[in-house]
Amino acid sequence: MKKNSALVLLLLFAAVLPVAGQLAAGYSTDGNTLAISTDPVNKLWGEFRVNTKPYNEADWAYNDRGITQAYLLIKVFSASSISLYAGGGLGANLLSDENDKWLSINIPIGIRINPFAKLPDLFIFGEYDPMIITSDDIPVIHSISLGFRYRLVRGEK
Repeated sequence: MKKNSALVLLLLFAAVLPVAGQLAAGYSTDGNTLAISTDPVNKLWGEFRVNTKPYNEADWAYNDRGITQAYLLIKVFSASSISLYAGGGLGANLLSDENDKWLSINIPIGIRINPFAKLPDLFIFGEYDPMIITSDDIPVIHSISLGFRYRLVRGEK
C-alpha cells in the first residue's frame, strides 16, 4: 500500500511536468530531505520531497522518516541572483513505519541565491516550512533547513 501511494504521488507530479520542462534535484538539511522538481528558475514550479530521517525540530512520536510531500511554489520577488519564494503543499507519512497515517498542510517560505557565476544551475536556499498536521493532538512540525537545488539541463537552454 505504501509503495502504491508513493507511486501515485510521483505519477501526479510527473503529469504536472511540462514536456519541454527542465528538472532539478535538491537536498535539504532538516530531515535529510531529498527533492525532485520542475525548473526552479520559472516563476511557478512544482516539487516532490521525501525525508530520510526525522525532522530536527519535531520531538513527538509521529515524526518519522518517509514523509512524502508535494508542493507548488511561486517566486514572490527576484533581484539579480537572489529570489524569495513561497508556496503550499501537502504531506503524508506514506513511507514511514508508523501505523497511524496523517496528512499535513505545508506552507514553505524561502530565500534562494545563485552565488557562483560559473555554476548557473546551482541554487543555495534557506527555508522555513511549517507542516500543520490535520489530525487532532499532533503538533506542527517546524522544518528549518538549508539546502541546494541543481538544474538538470536537457539539451539547449
